[in-house]
Amino acid sequence: MTLRTRRLLLWFAPAALGLLTAGVLAGGAAAGLSGRLGERVGEGPLALPTPAAAPAVPASGTFRIVALGDSLTRGTGDAAGGGGYPERVAAALRKTGLAVTVDNLAIDGSETGDFLKKVEEVAVKERIAGANLILLSIGGNDLSHSLPSMTTASAGAESDPTAPALRIASSNLQRILSLLRASNPSAPIRILGLYDPFPEGFDRKMARATLLKWNVALEEASFGVENALVVPTADVFDGRPDRLSPDRFHPGAEGYTEIAARVFQTLRVPAREGLKS
Repeated sequence: MTLRTRRLLLWFAPAALGLLTAGVLAGGAAAGLSGRLGERVGEGPLALPTPAAAPAVPASGTFRIVALGDSLTRGTGDAAGGGGYPERVAAALRKTGLAVTVDNLAIDGSETGDFLKKVEEVAVKERIAGANLILLSIGGNDLSHSLPSMTTASAGAESDPTAPALRIASSNLQRILSLLRASNPSAPIRILGLYDPFPEGFDRKMARATLLKWNVALEEASFGVENALVVPTADVFDGRPDRLSPDRFHPGAEGYTEIAARVFQTLRVPAREGLKS
């Protein structure tokens, strides 16, 4: 199986879960959500991408994380004040003996077009250039902001109302990742996959199919970028509203901990111990 096929299956499997029987869904969800920081998620359709090369530690001894993107990277909804998933990843890395700093440049509400302008700024390029790990969440607002035209009445429509926004976002994503890699040729880039942003009342089959398309676009944008991986999150929140904040859109403290677990498990670092939730 090729790397491209294996990684695309990461999105096909969560989408297909919605079409299985209730019994199979329960069993698959239990297996897929069994991981914690410092533990490997079980092998199978929801297994994470194989960890790439270990992040380089600079001579200064300080491991620098630059976090970019939208409100998910900003940590919106983290009532515990834990700084979202970037700070949790940093905490796990510190447990391995590293001195870690987090430079969080994320902005609430950012779409791919906004972020593209951001990474073209000279000052931002300089900060990216000094990173040992780049964390990124983007695309969720492009999707959610294109949803008002999607009503339950459109559930049977053949056309996808989000398609125009997806075409623009896909082009922006490719340019964004190219600019990130141009500013920093070697730091691992970890991109958060998208989870279900659809409000109650949306046709679930349409919602899953649309989410799959957007996640595949993230994968395709990352294919040509060395040491860039998409970290799946859809199954983390599937059937688990308790992992969301009270706004039912952003993750809560537990949701951010689970996301950080996924990100951490894709990194090869020495003496990895992880961080318990």
